Amino acid sequence: GTIVRRHRIPLPPPQEDQFYTIDHFNINIEVILYARIYKIIDCDQFTKNFLRKMGVRLNPPAGRPDDPYTKQRQKILDSMKPLRPYERIDTLKQFLEHDGHVLRFFCVWDDPESMFHDPRELVLHYYLSDDTIDIKEIIPVNSGRDAVPLFLRRDKLPKYAPTGLYQPGAVTSRTVLNVFGKSVGNRGRYILDNRKTGAVHQEFYRDSDLKIGAVINVWGRKIILCDCDEFTKEYYRTKYGI
Repeated sequence: GTIVRRHRIPLPPPQEDQFYTIDHFNINIEVILYARIYKIIDCDQFTKNFLRKMGVRLNPPAGRPDDPYTKQRQKILDSMKPLRPYERIDTLKQFLEHDGHVLRFFCVWDDPESMFHDPRELVLHYYLSDDTIDIKEIIPVNSGRDAVPLFLRRDKLPKYAPTGLYQPGAVTSRTVLNVFGKSVGNRGRYILDNRKTGAVHQEFYRDSDLKIGAVINVWGRKIILCDCDEFTKEYYRTKYGI
């Protein structure tokens, strides 16, 4: 939390009738705030530019003191040798950075099997937190069509494979090895396979595949991306320069 709240701080005795100003601060010096000694080791670029404009000659940055507990913990972790291969799959960073960020595209599906051969208007949502997609259909009033909650439920959308679809369970994030089979007590022993022997790799649609004018394959249905909202346009301008 906040150690010292925002206010004017007096200088240490015998100058307690005066207060700290910008002239009392520099890099690699010690300041006393209410009998506690704090060492300033560095500052950000804005502060450096401000102090230089004020005519202050900045000292070189100081080193951060080592934490004995952190060094001891790192020494213990470096000495550990795992008995089985371990693979870390961490998606928390992507979730924390893009939670609530959704790309929205306005799409059209020209259904060739429709009775009147009319285009179907759709809205595609791409969730940046986990790279999943859902699609909703815009049904006009008195169109005679049944209202369905979702055209495509939220999930990762695989790209169409020429060899066909994979069987359930074929595409997994981890693979295992059967070490003993059924020879030992009629029970198998399994360990994680960090080399992914026999793993099936399937490509899914990412944000780089979505753009205005693109045609994506949604389980055999060709969907044309026609437009997107302002947030999506700004996202592609910032990340891809489009």
